[in-house]
Amino acid sequence: MTVETDTRFEPTAVAAAVEWIARGAVFTPEEILSLFESNSPLLRDNPYALGLPQNTLRALRSDWRVFLRFCGMNSYPPLPSTPAVVTRFIEETSGFALNRSVATVERYLTTISRAHMLSNLPDPTRAVQVKGAFRHLSRGRAAKQPRCALRWTHIAYALEYLKTDNAAWDLRAKALLAVAYSTMARRSEMVALTRADVKLNPETGDGVAIIRMTKVGREAARYLAPEAVSPLQAWLTHMGGDEGPIFRRLENTGEVGKRSIQPQEVARIIQRIGRLLNSTHAGSEPVWPVKHLAAHSTRIGAAHDMAAAGIDLTSIMHSGGWNDPKMPRYYTRELAARESGMARMMKSRKANPQP
Repeated sequence: MTVETDTRFEPTAVAAAVEWIARGAVFTPEEILSLFESNSPLLRDNPYALGLPQNTLRALRSDWRVFLRFCGMNSYPPLPSTPAVVTRFIEETSGFALNRSVATVERYLTTISRAHMLSNLPDPTRAVQVKGAFRHLSRGRAAKQPRCALRWTHIAYALEYLKTDNAAWDLRAKALLAVAYSTMARRSEMVALTRADVKLNPETGDGVAIIRMTKVGREAARYLAPEAVSPLQAWLTHMGGDEGPIFRRLENTGEVGKRSIQPQEVARIIQRIGRLLNSTHAGSEPVWPVKHLAAHSTRIGAAHDMAAAGIDLTSIMHSGGWNDPKMPRYYTRELAARESGMARMMKSRKANPQP
């Protein structure tokens, strides 16, 4: 029996869960079903257990429901679970009927692990059996394609050549690109920016933006380079007013609205910029990346440019708001390979051939 693709609870799945829980499981149905909810009975003595970003909590709840449904349909207790049950879960979610990506299955395992940790139970995902099953089923499967990097050369080209029949759209798109690159902000952080968050220095031409880092639950000041301040000021002048969100919706009437754009619109704007620039370019090669453009492309591109300029990893992490070096290393791995010891040695040989 395979896990269904829909992540919502069906009444039959809940009923099945209640049935086997009543047979002697450690926790009550309410405790298990609401483990990652704000009113979780299991966590009433641990008020800080779920002090996580909302996006992370939503993912945990969704993944936990997938595992609960699997257990309910097969009459397995989910809490505590066993290595054998988790192994079968991996097999079924990775099978041809469902064919979840390696990254998704890995996320499921993280959720199962966290559920047991919060419940003070042994973690079944740490068992050799489970780790072996995951390695076996992920071997040979295509890795997740990394998002494309929009480096400063791409941003500068757009600032110079982007032009449509909608002047307001152009001004907003250019400001969005430049500010996203300079601050390395995530999409949710970009749409949360307000006029009060931006402090510009007329003497130096640069500025600072206060970024609300929703993923880690704190604020940070990020640098606004003069190259970002110029398009930002042009957009603010066109927008008018002196308060409210910066990156606002454009109404059907052509007027600038009062509400900010949605986070998912950031990627759409970036992708449209690419299509527009490539369609108007006379050359045979695209001037902007074609595949895997996303809201994080400016963030990744800025990390690439800093790494290429010799900026140390700690400074890159600070600039992008990373607590863990894993992601900036992942983003810049291709650049690191080109600057590896082997690469430098071969370049040196080419520059200084031996007689």
